[in-house]
Amino acid sequence: MGAYHNLSEKLQQRIIEDRKEHRANPYAFSEEQVLRREMNHDRANLWRPPFVRDIEKIMHLPYYNRYGDKTQVFSLYRNDDISRRAQHVQLVSRIARNIGNVLNLNQDLIEAISWDMTSDMHHSDMPVREF
Repeated sequence: MGAYHNLSEKLQQRIIEDRKEHRANPYAFSEEQVLRREMNHDRANLWRPPFVRDIEKIMHLPYYNRYGDKTQVFSLYRNDDISRRAQHVQLVSRIARNIGNVLNLNQDLIEAISWDMTSDMHHSDMPVREF
């Protein structure tokens, strides 16, 4: 494996120590810092924190569901190695959350960003919808 697949022993030990001491990552974005255009319209709660609500909004958009069978690339022959767009979004999200977990960052925010960035919702062929 390449060097980028492993963290140094020193860094791993520091991460473990930070977790034992309950040290927060200074770069982590807390849910209390969330700002909305209309704060009372889409109020977060214990069951659905703000970024979870954002993820669910994307998941339930008809535009997202319409490309469930679309591939990332065009192929003129049957190829099982070509991933579907929805699967690609899920894979990118999983990788992003794993990295965020190691760095002790807000995983709901990371997932919301990865869903938005990889879902093509913001591309010109998709209608823009504000949340």
